[in-house]
Amino acid sequence: MAETRSLDPVVDATALTTLAVSDVMDPLWKLELAGWSAMSFTGGQTRPSRLATVLKHLIASVIAILTLIWLSLRHRGTSASEARALFSEANSVFALHGENSTRTRHLRSALAEAKLASKTVLLLGRPTSGTATAARALDPDNTLGKARFVRPVTLGSVFAGLPEAIRLLARGAGEVSRFRGPIAFRALLAIDFRMALGSAHACWWRKAATGLPVNSALFAHTGTADTSQLEQAMHAQSTRTVHLVHGTNIGWAFAGMSDVAVYPSGADARLGAKLPAYGRCMHLPLERPAVAAGNGDWALLTSYTHLQNPSFAKLGSRPDCELVEWVRAVADSHGQDPARVLWRPHPQIDLVPDNERERLEQAVSEAGFTRWPADLPYAALGEFSVAVSAPSTVLTDGLRLGQPVIIASLTPFQRDALYASHPLLIESVTGLHEAIAQVTNPKLRQEAFVKAWRAIEPGDRLQIGPLLAQI
Repeated sequence: MAETRSLDPVVDATALTTLAVSDVMDPLWKLELAGWSAMSFTGGQTRPSRLATVLKHLIASVIAILTLIWLSLRHRGTSASEARALFSEANSVFALHGENSTRTRHLRSALAEAKLASKTVLLLGRPTSGTATAARALDPDNTLGKARFVRPVTLGSVFAGLPEAIRLLARGAGEVSRFRGPIAFRALLAIDFRMALGSAHACWWRKAATGLPVNSALFAHTGTADTSQLEQAMHAQSTRTVHLVHGTNIGWAFAGMSDVAVYPSGADARLGAKLPAYGRCMHLPLERPAVAAGNGDWALLTSYTHLQNPSFAKLGSRPDCELVEWVRAVADSHGQDPARVLWRPHPQIDLVPDNERERLEQAVSEAGFTRWPADLPYAALGEFSVAVSAPSTVLTDGLRLGQPVIIASLTPFQRDALYASHPLLIESVTGLHEAIAQVTNPKLRQEAFVKAWRAIEPGDRLQIGPLLAQI
């Protein structure tokens, strides 16, 4: 069995990003530029021409302001007076982008289960449709029932926020010139737009909520200039803000200004606490379950083939195809029937280019694996004797189900993320063979599960009532 290509791991991406933004002083700009650096792995690169960067920023600033004015005029938002009537009845509000995605589903699901007298939802993000349409995009199955949806921006708040927006954008000329890394024009345009939108959010909140008893605001996603300025306005009104983090912490891309950040695991929270961001980083403690015995089947979950994976733009589905080959080879050596290896792709499999999806599906077909049945719930992950996944939240999901998931890394990964502390992290087909031998031995399986649980500390599932009591 051939070994994989030699990896060039990112030793400490968080430290590299910290270096890249070390000269950036404004906290909003630091968060935005650090988030860009963390997601695009530009930290520590040679600084580009300052003049060119500043010129791009100035052009982007003008376009951003004009775009915000146009979108606010076209799609409108919720008037402050209408929102005040809702806020007067709400002890807590919930802030989500108007989309059905991984960064909204965790809070939407918890909110759907919550027994609350009122559910007031702030719809965040760039206004590209009316409020009702954005609400349907967030909640296509109407799980939130009688929730009231509010878009916290109007044309009036955009103009009221322009002086602050212009001040922030003017300051940005110096900040982007001090950023130690390249930044694309499209990224600058997005940041500049969020700066202007955030100023409008802040003006809107001050007018809509001043003097009202909104004690807490729970956010599905924070850390960008639009959400952070909204949070700053909330803090000024004594509203406590909480970021309910939706995925594995990769450092600066998961940093923000919330009073509290609730991470999916203790390992994620520990990384978050290293950054000069949230007031408090925590996870929801969970009692360790018994290790699952296993039913003889194997599970393979691939996740490199999705649009937000940093390696996908460069490598496409090749890492996932190689992982399929690893599992096929080890299944053969263990005498495992390939038909009893169930393959589950990342949920974005239908969004990637057809040729990349087809290449991965062809690799699975040639290996003889079975596609995960549509009616088999994700929670069935805990029933398998072997579960192999590329780096993803499958690790913590599996541990909560009693499954000692094997994490297979085939591309460079961030060495201060939780995967590095996982005792079942493998980076070669030989390592996979040894890990599968371990989890199929009952005694060694138990030992590996306990070690993994202690290293990762998976958090409990999100429940609004208990969470509000803890924060």
